[in-house]
Order: sequence, then structure tokens, then C-alpha cells
Amino acid sequence: MKWKMAALSLVLLAALSTGSAGAEWTLGPGLAPPLPTDRAFSTKGWQEGNMNVNIPVSKDPNLLKRARINAAVEVETARFTRAIEKRNEDWKTSGWISWQSAMDRKDSPVTSFLLIESSYPDRAAHPMSYAVAMNFDGLGHRITLRDMKKKMENLTVEEVNRQIEIQCRERNIPLFEKYHTIRKLPDIFYIGKDSHLYLVFSPYEIGPYSSGFIAIDMGEIRG
Repeated sequence: MKWKMAALSLVLLAALSTGSAGAEWTLGPGLAPPLPTDRAFSTKGWQEGNMNVNIPVSKDPNLLKRARINAAVEVETARFTRAIEKRNEDWKTSGWISWQSAMDRKDSPVTSFLLIESSYPDRAAHPMSYAVAMNFDGLGHRITLRDMKKKMENLTVEEVNRQIEIQCRERNIPLFEKYHTIRKLPDIFYIGKDSHLYLVFSPYEIGPYSSGFIAIDMGEIRG
């Protein structure tokens, strides 16, 4: 069983790494894999049944902010765990939760990271993975894309479509052959370690599975 889980983890890592512009990416630009020396977070992990979980735990000195961030992570973890349990009633399915660190500096006005949820039905061709946005202000309240639009005039459907074409061409990321334009902004975003806003498109959303997650840089957030 252990060798099988290890093999599936390698498949998942390859899927998440595809489409990145540099070897330092695990999922996208402005992100990094969690580090044991991270002052802002630690990682809590466990394996139970078909679930393998590694989630962030905030160490923020503000107790209320820390509680809000950790509560949001726990709620989402519980939701996904229940979903995997439900799927196992009909078909054996393995599930993973991991995370990617974005803006988490101690002096940063926002805290941003992504949860990566993956499921792998037995004998399926590959796992399916989704990113869950976790963006918080200085008090631990969730930040929405609407909040970002107030700070960024270029955050429009038209400009996002333009950046998709430019950035995917520059990074040699394949898009669907019949892809034309998106009609609404994606639900997933993060604020990178470089203070840039990134919009995330999941596998199959605008490109094939081989393109992995596609993160589009919308520029630096000011103010």
C-alpha cells in the first residue's frame, strides 16, 4: 500500500508542476512549497483511511487572526474529507490535501496561500486536482476578488483574456484548440510573494490536463 501511495504522490506532483515557468514553482509563480522554517505557518499532517492530509497552521501573533485562518482551513479540510468518504461509498477513491505558500510575510497586509485538493478514483488514468483560495486581511477576514477589483483597474475580463494569450504563448503552455475567451473572472486567486495578483485556472478549464494549473499574473497590487 505504501509503494502505491508513493507512486500516486509522484503522479500528483508531476501534474501540479506542469505548465510552470521555472523549476522553483510547485504550482505557479509567486508560490513556494511549505518550509519547516516558515515563521508564519507550520504544517499539520496525518493519514487516515484513503485520506492523506497536510494543511497549514497559522502561527500569527494576533490570536483572532490566527483563529480565523485556522478555522477556515479546518472547515475546508472537513468538507473535502466528507466528500472523499462519500465517494468511497460507491468507488474506492484516494484523497490528498496539500498547500502552497504565497504571501505570508510577518509585515504583509495580507496572508495568502492555496489548498490543493486531489482525488484519485481506483484505476483512473490520473488524479484530479483543484485549488482552493485562502486569502485574508490583517484581521483574518477573507479577501474576495471584488476587493481586489477596487485596487486594480486592469482586473477585467477583457484584460484577463489578453494576458492569457500573451503569457501562455510566452511560457509555451498549451490551451484548448477551440479556446477563445473566458466570459467571467475565475474564482481562484492568490497574492504571490512578489505582491502580484495571480488568477488560477484549474486543469481542463482553459487548457488540457497536461497544462496543469495555469496562473495568470495580473500585476502588482498597490495600496
